[in-house]
Amino acid sequence: MEGVSLTASFRSPETHTFHKTLPLPPKTTIIGMMGAALGLCLEEVHKFVEENEILIGVYGFNKGLMRDLWNYRKYKRLNTEEKKNIEEYIKNRRHYSVLIREYLFDNSFVFYFGSKDIGCLESLRSAFLSPVYPLTVGNSDDLFKMCNIGEISQEAKSKLGKFEHTILPGDLSNLYNNDIDFSHLPIVKTVNTPQVFLLPTRFTFEGDERRVSERQKFTFVSTPVKLKTEIEGYTVNGRNVVLL
Repeated sequence: MEGVSLTASFRSPETHTFHKTLPLPPKTTIIGMMGAALGLCLEEVHKFVEENEILIGVYGFNKGLMRDLWNYRKYKRLNTEEKKNIEEYIKNRRHYSVLIREYLFDNSFVFYFGSKDIGCLESLRSAFLSPVYPLTVGNSDDLFKMCNIGEISQEAKSKLGKFEHTILPGDLSNLYNNDIDFSHLPIVKTVNTPQVFLLPTRFTFEGDERRVSERQKFTFVSTPVKLKTEIEGYTVNGRNVVLL
């Protein structure tokens, strides 16, 4: 599935007043998008993914990064004195705070889904063709526009060593070499080395409460790299990806 978005932001779980964005949508974000397409709540779509052993891959890039300053109001229970002087309480703005949020802009994403159950993939494809709820990438106002939904096909795994604009499993920060000729790059071209993040991959749900039950490390690759040891993946339309 291919699509675009004007803006996107994928907050790193441990950030608070500075919402740094991940370079690409993590697996949990993509699962949330699947839930919107299928009309399932978060707990239901995570169960759907686990029961059908759905694997997910992503390829994507953007044209830049920006930072936005947010002013937000913190909700709290007012004491008796604050209630008596509510106008003064609002005026002093002690319940307001600010944060900085990073956004990727002018994004292109390609999402890949795999499962042993072809019927499950057909249901998922139908859902993306006619989603129950609008699809977003990150925040609720980061709308995702689908441009193409490919046909379901069987692809054979192979050993791959070259990757770009994708997410790889594990910490591969010391297991690669750059696969780019810097002498041919424009001066204004930004070159990012692979970044490793420890991210949630599974949750437990108790009513409306959600808790992280599992975390894994992932390597986000932007500019081309060549791994010192090849890993199993797929080549689809000339792009190398690993299904997570």
